Amino acid sequence: MARRIIDLTHIIEPTAPDAQRKFVIHKHDALMEIHGKVRPAGEWYIMSDVELMDHVGTHIEVPLHCLKEGADLAKVPVEQLIGEAVVLDLTNAEAEGGVTLEQVKAAAAGSGGIREGDIVFGRMGKTGYFSTAALQWIVDRGIKLMGVDSGGVELSHDTTHANVNHLLLFRAGIPLIENLAHLDRLTQSRVQIFALPVPVRGLDAFPLRVIAIES
Repeated sequence: MARRIIDLTHIIEPTAPDAQRKFVIHKHDALMEIHGKVRPAGEWYIMSDVELMDHVGTHIEVPLHCLKEGADLAKVPVEQLIGEAVVLDLTNAEAEGGVTLEQVKAAAAGSGGIREGDIVFGRMGKTGYFSTAALQWIVDRGIKLMGVDSGGVELSHDTTHANVNHLLLFRAGIPLIENLAHLDRLTQSRVQIFALPVPVRGLDAFPLRVIAIES
């Protein structure tokens, strides 16, 4: 049976050096590092330094982001980043305090339910984040990875910056992917996911490529 591959990743556009969430590319002549070599006429041979904010584009956040002793990118097992994902359609969910528990339960039922060990992706609408009760219910199902196509899950009305929802995930050892793309291109509520960042020691977040496979 033919498989369909969907890229769920935003393309990162390089920014100016003073951008708040910068991704700056500095190109260098690579032969300057190899003494005695001469480039043939017309040859293009470069290396690049990249200066970036690690929370840019489609990116993953791991427990170190909010927990001083939390796991960094190098400590998240690859098994946690690959597997079956259930996609919750929350595009019509509207609530001032975030997507409600009832709305999440309805979306989960419509997608065939959340199973232990699932990856859960939220296709968000106008309400781009979750109520804590709704997110707690998702975590209690025993998921291993969370993702949304919005800017995050945190409570937008919380002025304390207590990171309640982030900590709910991270204390359970669940990484969070923010700014997924193209969830609307999926035709199945359950897909196989590969979400692989580079394993950088001591880093709390990083852009990554997220691929969905429909059978």
